[in-house]
Amino acid sequence: AGAQPSGPLVADKYGLTGLLSVIRMSDPDLNALALGFDLTTLGLNLNSPDYLYTTFASPWTEGPTRVQPEFRIPGCYFMNPPHLRFQMFQRFHLETLFYIFYSMPCDVLQLAAAQELYNRDWRFHKEKKLWFTRAPNTEPTVKTEQYEKGSFLVFDPQKWTKERKDDYVLVYDQLEKRPACSPRKPTHLRLPPCRLLQQQQQQQQCSLRLRH
Repeated sequence: AGAQPSGPLVADKYGLTGLLSVIRMSDPDLNALALGFDLTTLGLNLNSPDYLYTTFASPWTEGPTRVQPEFRIPGCYFMNPPHLRFQMFQRFHLETLFYIFYSMPCDVLQLAAAQELYNRDWRFHKEKKLWFTRAPNTEPTVKTEQYEKGSFLVFDPQKWTKERKDDYVLVYDQLEKRPACSPRKPTHLRLPPCRLLQQQQQQQQCSLRLRH
C-alpha cells in the first residue's frame, strides 16, 4: 500500500496522478507548499477579535512585530522651498523658461516666464503660438513700420528645439505685446489653489514612496 508510483505515473507528477503524493502527505516540504500551515500550531489565536498582524509578522521571524515599518525621511524633505520671485527667472535657462510658459497656462508663472523671454528679445507670435527672435549677428534686410524681413530663430515646442528661418516676414501686429507687470505689486509669486493642491498631492505621494 505504501509503494511509490513508478513508470508513467512518475512522468505524470503534474497531473491528477501527481496529487497522490500530496494526499498521502509523505513529503513534509511538498505538504507545506501545497496545503500550507496550520496557524494554530504557530501560537495564533484565530478567534481573537484583534488583528493578527499586530502580534504576528511572519512565520520566519522571531522578533517582536512592528505595526509601522522602519524608514527614514531625508532631511531635505522637511526643507521649505524659498518664495519664488520674479528676479529668480533671470537665472533660469532659456529652455526652462519655455517649459514654464507652455506647461503652466493661465498661471502667474507663465506670465513671469513670458516677461523674462521678452527681456531676452524673444517675441510671441499670436497666430503661430511660437516664440521668435532675431538670429545672432543679423539685421533685418527690410524694415518698415508694419513688418520686418530677415533671419529669425523660432522655438518649436513640438520638437523642443530652435530652428532658423531666413527671409521671413514678421508682421508686428501679429506679435503679442509685452506682459504687463507693475513693479509696485509684490514680487512674490503665489501659486493658485489648484496648483497648491497639486503640490500637496505630490508631497503625499513622495511620502508614501519613502515609507515603502
